[in-house]
Amino acid sequence: MIEIIAHRGFSAIAPENTLAAFDLAIEHGANSIEFDVQLSREGLPVIFHDTTLDRITQTSGKVRDKTLEELKMLDAGAWFSKRFSGEKIPTLKEALTILKNVDKFLYFDVKPHCEWSNSEVEDFVNTLTVEGVKHKSAITSFNDKFLEQVREISGDLLIGHIIVNEAAYRDRLAKTVTTGDRLISSQYRVLLDRPSLIESSRDRGVDVVAWTVDSREDVVKLVDIGVVRIVTNSLIGNETKL
Repeated sequence: MIEIIAHRGFSAIAPENTLAAFDLAIEHGANSIEFDVQLSREGLPVIFHDTTLDRITQTSGKVRDKTLEELKMLDAGAWFSKRFSGEKIPTLKEALTILKNVDKFLYFDVKPHCEWSNSEVEDFVNTLTVEGVKHKSAITSFNDKFLEQVREISGDLLIGHIIVNEAAYRDRLAKTVTTGDRLISSQYRVLLDRPSLIESSRDRGVDVVAWTVDSREDVVKLVDIGVVRIVTNSLIGNETKL
């Protein structure tokens, strides 16, 4: 059975990484949701993709340089549609009130530009525990230091590595096995070009996620070569079942 993973929520019909996008993903039947996490100025986890605020909020500056209070003053929905004017940048805790209702997995893409202190990582892991989502959380990042901190604090969390090309895949697979991690999240064309990577990964106890796929034809090709965890912006809901 295919696992449909909503990329930043149902981002084809709602502004990415907002509570509205998460609500709509669940409403339309997404099995799992992927979203982005970084830190505010005071070290609080917020849901936002870009390093800078310009594209989403039409405001200059970096997320990491803004306090939560300053971030909450910004509109994260109007850029997408007037219908979503007033959508705010959610904190992780706010988002989890909705995300905990996801059937399968929550895929955390922790942005690589933030440096997390050990206490901030401890608070992060504790939040997953308290909110009852630790068992369905998959923590992915380009930030090796962050992933190592997570491993040291909690050895039972599912940790994944993000892949952008074949060379990176082969290097990361070796690292994934060495660290005892169990997931690779790969740009989907890498998998279509080199299907042998899938079997090679699974032979080593590592499962595979494909991102970001918005073509039904490509989904069918991926399923045919054994990939069933599919990250998508748009192929969500009964009207888009494959």
